Order: sequence, then structure tokens, then C-alpha cells
Amino acid sequence: MLVLGLTGGIGMGKSFVTDALRALDVPVLDSDASVHALYAPGGGAVAAVRGAFGDEVIGADGGVDRAALSKLVLGGTTKHDENMRELESLVHPLVEEARAAFLERADAEKHAFVVLDIPLLYEKGYEKTVDGVVVVSAKSLAKQRERCLRRDGMTEAKLESIVARQTPDADKLQKADVVIDTGCSKEETLRSVEALVRSIRAGKGGFEARTFKAEA
Repeated sequence: MLVLGLTGGIGMGKSFVTDALRALDVPVLDSDASVHALYAPGGGAVAAVRGAFGDEVIGADGGVDRAALSKLVLGGTTKHDENMRELESLVHPLVEEARAAFLERADAEKHAFVVLDIPLLYEKGYEKTVDGVVVVSAKSLAKQRERCLRRDGMTEAKLESIVARQTPDADKLQKADVVIDTGCSKEETLRSVEALVRSIRAGKGGFEARTFKAEA
């Protein structure tokens, strides 16, 4: 089974592309959604996050209060960076477990390929764990900024902190095996996604399935 990584900076249109892939019956694992599930009431990361950062990051529903947590890990100071590293050390192993289970399910269902949506794919070296990388880009930093600042709770400072942790878009575009342009019309973007899926299913995508090994 072919495993593709999909990435792109904040506000570049990854959600639109992953929705299009799912509509074409391509299994997509959303790493952010996996984290959301771990932070939800009863989620696997709640106790560890409480232990590391205290009751102040736990909401009234018993889940992790992401807004409160973000104030401790996003901000650009040395302490913020230390907190982020500690958080990642707690959460990443749990995300890896979810990824392994997702791959096994998709293989059992006989899918030809799957997509792993990983926002920090290059930053964390995950390109070494997939068979190819698809980068989603609007190819415009101004458009990225405009999209992001329309989001609830987004501020200039928060956006700067997030962008500072991400590989520059120009570098991602250079490293990509495939680029999906979201700076054009939605119809054009959809056609690009459909063309990619067709080529892979026809065995003409130019990728080699080598990273996933099914359990015996």
C-alpha cells in the first residue's frame, strides 16, 4: 500500500484538498484531528497534559482547553518553546499509535494508497516515513495571511508564532513530489486532486510503495 504525506502551511488550503480526497474514497488521516481526539474528554492525552501543565489547561468538560494550552506553548519565548517540546514528547507517541492503527485498517480494506495529513511533515522529518510528499500551497503569502486572520481567535502574534515553526512555503515547494495549487479556483484545484488520484490508481504516479509493512 502506497503512503503519501500531505502538508502545507497554515491557511494554504489543506482541509479543502483532504475533503476532496475523501470524496474520492481515499483514506486520509488528519494528524490534527487525532490530537483533537486525544485532547477530548476521556482522551488518551488528557491525564498527561494535566500532569505537565496543571489544571489550568483542563476545561469544564474534563478535556484539554486548547486555547489555554496554546497560551503556554505558542508565543516565541524560550519558555514557550520548552513547553512545546514537552507537549510534543507526550502527544507524539499517542499520535503514532493512531497512525499505525489507521494504516492497518486501510490495508485490511485493500486501499491502493492512503494520505497522511501532517502539518509539520518537513519540520519533524516525517518525509522519511512516507513514499512521497504532496504539498498544498496557495503560492501567495498575502493570501495565506488573509485566510488565517479570518479565523476565530487568530491574532497577528499567534499567526507569527505558528508560521515561525513552519518550513517556508518556498522550501516546501522545492522539496515536494507533487504540488496542489489552491491559489486558483476551487474547480481547478479539484481537477488537480482528481488527476493525482487517477494517476496513482492507474499505477502511473511515479511513486514506489516501500514504507508500509503489513503486520503478519
